[in-house]
Amino acid sequence: MHASGGWPRIGLLVLVAAGLAGCSGDDGDDGAPGPPGAPATVNIADATQLAAAIGEVTIASPPVMNFSLADGGGTAVVGLPASAISFTIAKLVPGTDGDASAWQSYINRIEEANGIGPGTEDQVQATTENGTAGELTDNGDGTYQYTYATDVANVPGVEFNSNLTHRASFEIRGFAPVINPVYDFLPATGATTGLFTREIVDDASCNVCHDQLSLHGDGRGAVQGCMSCHNPGSTDAQSGNTVDMKVMAHKIHYGADLPSVVDGGQYVIYGFRDRPHDYSNVVYPQDIRNCRGCHDENNPDTPDAGNWISVPTAETCGSCHDDVNFETGENHGSGISAGNDACANCHRPGGDIGVEEAHVITEKEAAAAFELSLIEVVNTAPGEFPVAKVSVTDPTNADTPYDILNDPAIDRLRVNIAWDNFDINNTGSGSGSASGTPAQPFRLDVKGDGVDNLDGTFTVTSADSVPAFVEGSGTAAAEARGRVDGNRVPIGGESIGYAITDGLPIDRRKIVDIDSCNGCHGVISLHGSNRTDNIELCVTCHNSNATDIAERIDGGVDSSNSLDGKDEETIEFKTMVHAIHRGEERDNAFVVYGRGGNPADFGEVVYPGNLANCEGCHLSNTYYPVGAFALAATIDIAADIDDPYDDLNITPNAAACWGCHDRPAAVSHMEQFGGAFDAVQTVDGTLISQSEGTVIETCDVCHGPGRSADVGELHGL
Repeated sequence: MHASGGWPRIGLLVLVAAGLAGCSGDDGDDGAPGPPGAPATVNIADATQLAAAIGEVTIASPPVMNFSLADGGGTAVVGLPASAISFTIAKLVPGTDGDASAWQSYINRIEEANGIGPGTEDQVQATTENGTAGELTDNGDGTYQYTYATDVANVPGVEFNSNLTHRASFEIRGFAPVINPVYDFLPATGATTGLFTREIVDDASCNVCHDQLSLHGDGRGAVQGCMSCHNPGSTDAQSGNTVDMKVMAHKIHYGADLPSVVDGGQYVIYGFRDRPHDYSNVVYPQDIRNCRGCHDENNPDTPDAGNWISVPTAETCGSCHDDVNFETGENHGSGISAGNDACANCHRPGGDIGVEEAHVITEKEAAAAFELSLIEVVNTAPGEFPVAKVSVTDPTNADTPYDILNDPAIDRLRVNIAWDNFDINNTGSGSGSASGTPAQPFRLDVKGDGVDNLDGTFTVTSADSVPAFVEGSGTAAAEARGRVDGNRVPIGGESIGYAITDGLPIDRRKIVDIDSCNGCHGVISLHGSNRTDNIELCVTCHNSNATDIAERIDGGVDSSNSLDGKDEETIEFKTMVHAIHRGEERDNAFVVYGRGGNPADFGEVVYPGNLANCEGCHLSNTYYPVGAFALAATIDIAADIDDPYDDLNITPNAAACWGCHDRPAAVSHMEQFGGAFDAVQTVDGTLISQSEGTVIETCDVCHGPGRSADVGELHGL
């Protein structure tokens, strides 16, 4: 009935439209345009992302700022409460008489020393001005105007000079996070370009390790904004320590290695509500002499980064070298006392004791003269004795080859032969019986057993044959160390795949890029500078069946006297690396025993970035649950050190997740969905828990890509 009743109406509309189309005559003038529609807006309480920009700042005393807010899609954000925003404003004072240029805040307070820390004197401390102090106007279209309460022309102890570079910034709290915008300008003219600057560090340099620098309750996340408060005019009254960025940042990063800390002192800054922040245990993850890791004068965004070379000061140098007394000359070379006006006389660029020259990483420079090549590995079928060909050349001398066998500059060179690339395990290598360490690869000593091919290359033949039952492909990895002027020099490792029963070698999966590691670590070089900058080299030893049992036995360590109450710990790479980086956030400290039974307790490691950011280390989409037949991680080698099939293991996915998530509730969750911490893995990959029987991990049902608890989404990716 409704359908039949609808057809006539549709037909009538068609006829009317046709009739109108057939009419002729003047259409008449267009009417006047209607009023514009109101622009789309979103209330700040509903915005999940916020982008902030400062359009202009003028100073006619007090300053006036015009700024805008938008959400992630560019829609104007309205409704910002004055109580949620705070402002800064500072001037840049040029350096004189050897002093460095420095920002100086106009907005300051007196912090009282209250006896909580060692500080005994009240101190001036830069702060922010809350939006309720001045006048905030919401224009209703995403733009705002704020008139400061602070009259910059009338601040005690801080002179206003309209011909100096000024910087204004703000922070917003209580809503979606905001990267603090900054606005640099010259009040006298309003110019925003061609200004005198102090751009020494940028966000990108910090965020290599910190992901997104975010401090003070996530209210501040831009280095330029930090400088407005963290300058020489600001001191923590409770500790007596300056919070000048150039001093504070150096001391924080040097942390445990500060001379004052090594001598038994502490480096502490007291923050909000006088909460102490003790940086005395901070260990910088690379060589502290790599100043360009933060200060790169070749970066167009940091044109003043070269100040570390050209503007040495007692404040900057003394931040790391805090056992030097520049007034008395104690611990200062020949005991010279000097002010900043004299620093450059000795520490001039290019001089014998120039700052750059003093921070040269000699091992890194020496390493440039060594390039290791793993040319080929042959005779790798089951039952054959692998033969590896290698060379080491000098790229700084027309790639001249080294005489590996006789040149003392080549301190060590070995080739590891590991298998199989489905999941490296080295089953059948016999390493447990030979050395006490299970699941290790064949190690071919080129330096000791190699043969000179008289063409710059050298070969070495394995004393052991590939086990008859091994299939697929394997990984060969060369490790080397040089020696120059008596010092060890790390040489970058090399790895290649080789075929066992495959027609062509199939490489092991790639889930991490060495560049990701070196963003924080500079150069990954471990085990006495022997194993350097090659993840595959690491995995040949740190595989699913390997533990630290031999080192514990050598040191007379077992569950009765070990730091972790265990007889052994897995050194399988994914578990170990996750646990190390999780460090102090784990419920239980992760401890691995090294040579001589010396423990490495990673329970105090502080990861500088966002632990949830899997892609800080992993290649995209390589952090999802592993396949059903991946190998479990050995935690107890059981009766036969060379037989992985009697080992007790953590099931594969649980092993990866447990590295970070070792709390009882997390462990229970893993066990509820097929994980086990007492499983034997059979030859065909079946996992049999000693307490639950056969188990199958079902992690991917919920945690797989696009699933209800997608790993990427849970980690905020």
